[in-house]
Amino acid sequence: MGKKLFLFIIIPFLLVILFVRFSPVIFAESDTIVVTEDIVNVREKPGTTYSIITQIRKGETYEVKNQKDDWYEIKLPSGKKGWIANWLAQEQKAPSNTSTGMVTADHLNIRSEPNLSGSVLGNLQMGDEVVILDHKDDWYEIEFSSGRAFVSSAYIETIKPSQPTNSNISGQEEHYISPLYDGTNIRKKPTLKSNIIGQASSKDVYRVLEKDGDWIKIEFGSGKKGFIASWIVSRTNKVPAKAKTFSKTIVIDPGHGGRDEGAAGANGTLEKDLTMNAALLLSDKLSTAGFNVVLTRSYDEYVSLQDRAEIAYIENADVFISLHFDSIEDSSVHGHTTYYYYDNEMKLAETVHNHITNAINISDRGVRYGDYYVLRENQQPSILLELGYLSNPAEEEIIKTNTYMDKITNAIEKGLIDYFSGN
Repeated sequence: MGKKLFLFIIIPFLLVILFVRFSPVIFAESDTIVVTEDIVNVREKPGTTYSIITQIRKGETYEVKNQKDDWYEIKLPSGKKGWIANWLAQEQKAPSNTSTGMVTADHLNIRSEPNLSGSVLGNLQMGDEVVILDHKDDWYEIEFSSGRAFVSSAYIETIKPSQPTNSNISGQEEHYISPLYDGTNIRKKPTLKSNIIGQASSKDVYRVLEKDGDWIKIEFGSGKKGFIASWIVSRTNKVPAKAKTFSKTIVIDPGHGGRDEGAAGANGTLEKDLTMNAALLLSDKLSTAGFNVVLTRSYDEYVSLQDRAEIAYIENADVFISLHFDSIEDSSVHGHTTYYYYDNEMKLAETVHNHITNAINISDRGVRYGDYYVLRENQQPSILLELGYLSNPAEEEIIKTNTYMDKITNAIEKGLIDYFSGN
């Protein structure tokens, strides 16, 4: 009797332990995925050390059964199941009641709960797109990397995924679109989760290369390609104007990078990230205007000061522009400053500086002599721009917005055009 009682108690207990220890993986959010790489290994279990059971190819679509960490379990045509890395495929969302919205304010807080007491998980900028999962009073629950997240519905404009503006974009006839908003994000892949690789202006016209679902592939900058959401563009009969060619080479130097983070803002903004964002946006605008543009770095990497100056020499730059954001112990100090080293660079510095001053609403700290390596050791005409103080909390909130980035890059572009037109 004692033995039977022991088994009666211990067996269910062991079953509970086994259930917890070997509980199934989380079910994937999407019904299907499409393979994005040429050949992808399907493995026995989720990990690169497990055996390969077959291979699948780009463009093939598979039903997702489960998801674990960075791996999808898919169902193969044979009925068997296997695992592929999620970075080698793209989700195909199942039809749902979700909708899409566009942010109508800068620095919109993303919160953990649908109230002002919820922790701030991040922020959005004007023109950013969000996937709306639910509506709770004056708050939208949105798709976010950490799971549940909420934003105030007062600053979200809901938009329908199917717009008449991009219907009939097919066939051999060329079609052109313009973004509805300045600073519209251009993404690497046709999904809201993809990296932002540029921004488009409402004043610009883009030729449609192809349509992928609710996304439009365009060419921007100097031959770069990316995707814009079709619900935030309008069809236009205009064609892209032929850019005025200045036959000038501009080297853009995004300050800091890699292990050199530069200044850190009162709220954690890193200078190296802001300079990179500004440089990429400026590069696209100058390329469109007809300049030959070279970047000293195009991603988050460390580049020495000597290498930055040498790039200007190697490329025979007509102008070298180093982009920075300032910081000082006194958090009340604010404003933008332009530096030059040699006297013959003063006109360039003043021309660009004046355009920036006219474009933004932060204090003008003037054009000054600056003994900086990238100016002093540079054999090409050079200026260094300090575009605001990260150490000033109020100014930090302004300078990290898409609106500010758009204004300063427009101003620099106009300053260079003015400078070269006057020479």
